[in-house]
Amino acid sequence: MMYIKAMRPYDHPARRQLHEEVHARPPIALWPNERVLSQSFLLDAHSRKTQIEWIQKLSAALGIPNDDEQDHSFKMLALAPEPERVLIKWELHGEFATIAAITHNPVKITGPLLQSRLDLEKSLDDLFEKLGCPKIVEAGGERISALDLAFEHRPLFGEAQEVSPIFSGNTVLGSYILSSKRAQLWTDLRLDEDGFISYFIPHDILGSRQAGRIARALAESETYRMAAMIAFPVAKSLSMPLRSAESELADLSKNISHLQTEPGVHTEKDGKFLGELSNLASRAEQWISGYGLRFTAAEAYSQLLTKNLYELAESPIPGVQSLSEFMDRRFQPAMGTCIWTQRRLKELSDRISRTTQTLRTRIEYVNEEQTQKLLASMDQRARLQLRLQETVESLSVLVLTYYAVSLLGYIAKGGKEAGLAIHPEIIAAIAAPIVAITFLMISKQRRKKIIAIGQSH
Repeated sequence: MMYIKAMRPYDHPARRQLHEEVHARPPIALWPNERVLSQSFLLDAHSRKTQIEWIQKLSAALGIPNDDEQDHSFKMLALAPEPERVLIKWELHGEFATIAAITHNPVKITGPLLQSRLDLEKSLDDLFEKLGCPKIVEAGGERISALDLAFEHRPLFGEAQEVSPIFSGNTVLGSYILSSKRAQLWTDLRLDEDGFISYFIPHDILGSRQAGRIARALAESETYRMAAMIAFPVAKSLSMPLRSAESELADLSKNISHLQTEPGVHTEKDGKFLGELSNLASRAEQWISGYGLRFTAAEAYSQLLTKNLYELAESPIPGVQSLSEFMDRRFQPAMGTCIWTQRRLKELSDRISRTTQTLRTRIEYVNEEQTQKLLASMDQRARLQLRLQETVESLSVLVLTYYAVSLLGYIAKGGKEAGLAIHPEIIAAIAAPIVAITFLMISKQRRKKIIAIGQSH
């Protein structure tokens, strides 16, 4: 409330929300001997709604109202009070949700974590049953990662053999973490029978917030690693189709280049090449629209994984490979395949566009050339028609003159029969040139008007 009073009318309307983002999703303050069971679930529209309903039902069962002012993508709930506290941390992300159960681990860890973890999960299920709520595995979505983080206050290990029994004798990864080197990280990075990956973090009095940041970094690293790896099978499945499409495009480009050196018009071949390019472009766009977002997400998740591993500040234990080194050798090549596939898709689309533009330019040039020839032919035909028309008009002048003079001669003969002193032959002889010149002038004037109208258009 004090914060609300501190706001001023001239503050940006979203200032409070934007500021509070730096305090969102804080790390949990862990006790020296704590167990964190963190699971992430991929969500679609239906399972996302199921997850939200699950956390709302759990909140209601614990008597916690759903406040509209709260961040609905983060919840911290206490299922059991101290000293045997049990916490549930729920986080909703873009395409997945993470549910972490935090509980005190009173038993000293000397052997594999599986049995004690199964006991913890059973006690958690009993708590959910008492509250009348579904279990974590029934919250919705498909599980993409599951980690068991066991923190224990004890002397640090000197070599990998000492910690090997905790991981059933498997080869382990290990390192000192944080700049103080007062904690170690050990894991075999293998899936146990219940689908969890076990991590053991012995430490010499870690700060509670430090331990919380370690738990968050490890949980997010595994979730981002698995979310990024979803793109890897897609990249492998596209390898052969992409290679085939690239080869097909290379052959098409070669044929188009060869066609340009051949004289004459090749309309049928141009149409065939354009159809094949359109088919290639359609396939490339289908791949990009179907998988492009997955590859982009994989690249972003890979960067977040690197960031979280960097926060652990690992330093080597002699003779033991660290988690960061293992990821560099095993995970980054897979991401390199995804990034390279995404680049190949983009380059294929660009090359198809350039080849299509080249072919279209050639087709447009051929069409323009044919149009120019057609126009020249039409112009030649028009000139011939004009000359023919002029010839016809000249003959028309003669015919009109003949009929006009003949008509005038008939009139003159009629006048002579009526007793007038006229000579029809003389009148016809005089009228003939006058009538011919008159019709000729009319024809020229009409031709000039037609030419003037054509030029104005």
